[in-house]
Amino acid sequence: MRNKGFFWFLTILLTAVCVYQLSFTWVAIGVENDAEREALGLVEELKEKAAANDSNKVALSNGTVIDFNKPEAFELAKAAMINQVLTEKAEKAVYPIIGSKFKDVKARSLAFGLDLVGGMSVTMEIDVPKFVQSYARNSRDLKFKVPFDEAYRIHTTKGGDFIDLFMEQFENRNGSEKLVRQLNISEVKELSYNSSNEEVASYFHDKIASSMDGVEQIMSKRINQFGVAQPNIQKESRKNRLYIELPGVQDEATVAAKLVSTANLEFYETYVLGDAGIQVGLSNANVLSRSPEIKKTLADTTNVSDSTKADSAKVAPIKSLSSKPLAGARKPLFDYLKVEPGMGLGMANAEDRDEVDEILKRSDIMALFPQDLRFMWSANLEEGAEGKKGYVLYAVRIPEGGKAMVGGEDVRSAVRSFNQQNLQTTVSVTMSIDGTQKWAQMTERNVGRSVAITMDNVVYSAPVVNEPIKGGSTEISGNFSIAEADDLSGLLNGGSLPAPCVIKQQTKVGPTIGKENSEAGLISFAFAFLAVFIYMYFYYGKGGLVANIALAVNVVLIFGCLASFGAVLTLAGIAGIVLTIGTAVDANILIFERIKEENTHGKSAEEAVNIGFIKALPSIIDANVTHLLVAMILKIFGTGEIESFATTLIVGIFTSVFSAIIISKLIITSSLEKGKKVSFSTKYTHNMFSNFHFDWIGKRKYFYIFSISVTILGIAAMATRGLKQSVEFTGGRTFGVKMEKPADIETVRKAMESVFIEKNGEKSNVEIKTKSNAYNVEITTNYLLADASATSKVEDKMKEGFETIKEKTGGITVTDTRSISASVSEEMWSSATLSITLALIAIFAYIFIRFGQWQYSLGAILGLAHDVLFVLSIFSLLHGILPFSLDVNQAFIAAILTVIGYSMNDTVIVFDRIRENLNFDKNQHEAKQVINEALNKTLSRTFNTSMILFVVLLIMFIFGGPAIKGFLFALLVGVVIGTYSSLCVATPILVDFTRSFKIKSKK
Repeated sequence: MRNKGFFWFLTILLTAVCVYQLSFTWVAIGVENDAEREALGLVEELKEKAAANDSNKVALSNGTVIDFNKPEAFELAKAAMINQVLTEKAEKAVYPIIGSKFKDVKARSLAFGLDLVGGMSVTMEIDVPKFVQSYARNSRDLKFKVPFDEAYRIHTTKGGDFIDLFMEQFENRNGSEKLVRQLNISEVKELSYNSSNEEVASYFHDKIASSMDGVEQIMSKRINQFGVAQPNIQKESRKNRLYIELPGVQDEATVAAKLVSTANLEFYETYVLGDAGIQVGLSNANVLSRSPEIKKTLADTTNVSDSTKADSAKVAPIKSLSSKPLAGARKPLFDYLKVEPGMGLGMANAEDRDEVDEILKRSDIMALFPQDLRFMWSANLEEGAEGKKGYVLYAVRIPEGGKAMVGGEDVRSAVRSFNQQNLQTTVSVTMSIDGTQKWAQMTERNVGRSVAITMDNVVYSAPVVNEPIKGGSTEISGNFSIAEADDLSGLLNGGSLPAPCVIKQQTKVGPTIGKENSEAGLISFAFAFLAVFIYMYFYYGKGGLVANIALAVNVVLIFGCLASFGAVLTLAGIAGIVLTIGTAVDANILIFERIKEENTHGKSAEEAVNIGFIKALPSIIDANVTHLLVAMILKIFGTGEIESFATTLIVGIFTSVFSAIIISKLIITSSLEKGKKVSFSTKYTHNMFSNFHFDWIGKRKYFYIFSISVTILGIAAMATRGLKQSVEFTGGRTFGVKMEKPADIETVRKAMESVFIEKNGEKSNVEIKTKSNAYNVEITTNYLLADASATSKVEDKMKEGFETIKEKTGGITVTDTRSISASVSEEMWSSATLSITLALIAIFAYIFIRFGQWQYSLGAILGLAHDVLFVLSIFSLLHGILPFSLDVNQAFIAAILTVIGYSMNDTVIVFDRIRENLNFDKNQHEAKQVINEALNKTLSRTFNTSMILFVVLLIMFIFGGPAIKGFLFALLVGVVIGTYSSLCVATPILVDFTRSFKIKSKK
């Protein structure tokens, strides 16, 4: 083997790098386990503290008050303490060698999906009050403000529809005056200056309802922008809510802040201290701030609204107030806000900002400043003249109507950049065509003045305009770190929300397949992996040991690469790894079978090994190139589970080829050079399948009959019974349930399935996961979905189910009821269809180019279609009959993709051997006989590859949890039918559609 030293070095280096990358996962798990133990000790201290109180209550670090008399108190306290301990450890060095902080270690560790480990659950709601307020011409106008504040008070204390409450309060306070005249409707086509209050209310309701789709789309883009993969997003339009679940989130506060950010970039003109009324206004505010607020009533300001008709920038001269301290004196404004030239209106320490805000939002102090002025803080600490750092207070000028002249809709793209002059990380923004014109006009009008670049009422940058900017691009500076610049550009590229949102609830959720199912699946996968090792050694002897070493390194490389790329491992990803293991073992089996053939031809060990690797290489390359084409298309055009599957498959393809071709050969050639014998069979498997002769082509009519019969049955079943879709596809109802005892998820699942029985006798789909702790579960079902008024019936059935397991759960309380939309969107359906269609086209094109005849491509594509239809037929025929769920969910899509991948791999390798044998034997009249011999020659490889994959899946099926049995059953059926189609469908189609085979001429 040439360059053996280089390849040894490369193998050791890659393995070491991947082990190093995986070490972050091991360290993170260790820290989290230590945190759990530490948290248990803190909970015990809390219990002792609570016991000292008569109420037995205590406040947690997150502000929640718990009562240790209640059963779930311990779980709530434990979760809060774990989060507190991990937050404290975030900035501490935890890696024993290189001293990395925990937050960095966690960021570099392998992430797992919602289906395996659970994650963060966020309930978001459109902030209707803020939405209505955004339409106000002047939200400080008391004709608008007073009824708005009263409606908000009623809404937050007693509930109700805010828009209706606001309309009622506005009419009570303002009589027959029309609300529309308090609103900015310059860009609202649906309303006019004479629109009635009823028309305004209808417009608000319709606008909020239509905003839900936009909010859902923006949230999906935004989540992808800040690196959380495989989210689950469900919509409830009736309550204007989104339910978002994010896997593997540690820094919940940061993620929550990004979710609610409107991300609407806005460019505003600013006031400076030298502008009319500003310096005097601040001085008077300083004086007034020493005394309590002077309240004004609506009667005192009957003509306030008329002032908006005047130019708000023209402020009447304000006489300075006496600086003499008043009764009830308190600290003045300038004790908190230090006025510094060139730093906005002044600077304040982080701890003083709230005090400044409290002073400046007083109505008597707000009246001192122009009505179009709004105060905003800088996003980051700035350095003042004396070297002290603080937050800068800016006074931005809000245009009439409240809308910025240049905004987020004018931004085409944003990207992190680097300013060469001040050596700072910045964000470069490129404007649209309209935005370029607006920005040019704005900068031309403000030469020599600052323009505030803001988002979410925070000033990120306030550069002084030196000359008009007409190129359509600008730079946002703000002492960003690289991560902060990436976050900001990601938010801008993700898009601004069509309506402001607020987080109503934030908690943790358990794995969607259940903790027990997740653990059982991973443990059974480990045992299945061990079974592969045993089988390979049993069948191939020392050659099997070589394959096992290569396979072990392959798995380390796969997981190391996934961790390095920041990929999220889901159930679909595990399916991709299972397929990768199959192709990795298959490559070794191909090589070993070729070496065995050369041994039977009398070649020496060294010659047999070299020729075996050379002859196996075309089949390995063809199989993996077709795999790679498919995986890349799925990665580019797929979403959700499809993308996760594609990611692991792409990584696995490269690592499998490297481990099979490089690592295996390195070990074998090194052993032979040292005089050690490497066997490729054992006394039990020697000459197995060597004398096997079967007329595959002659019996093809029986195969056709079987396949066509199953296909017809399957089509009939899908036309009559259909496929049983999960709530991911159909939507359904979700119930939050609080139990007196912590119950096993599978126990609850079985109880629910026993009562949620449709009229046709089938069990409805049920998904159950823990919420916050083991005492709270969330039950989602599509039972009686067609009946929109059946919510109470479904709830009664659910309670009936809990009665059957009352000994294990105790009494229950239904805490929440809601209807949910399908989490599998139309976008995912269309992307799945497009990606699979393009993948099939790519397979057809590659095989046609590689084999030179379209019949090979046709046989492969029809074989794949046969396999997919067969699996769908089995699921359609047997759902409701087999004792486990055969629901069609996102995991099922991953299973179908795995079936396609395996079948394609098998078919390409069989076709490669057929082509080789036909090239060797040029007698065209014996083509069918040559093809039969090719199929029989590959039978040993076909049997072993199929057997290994089948055993892996069977072990996982038997010992894995009930929730993943349907997924594994699809894979089991797929392996069997994929092997069958390669021999009995694809090859016969190739024969029947080919008049003569092209033979490569030999020199």
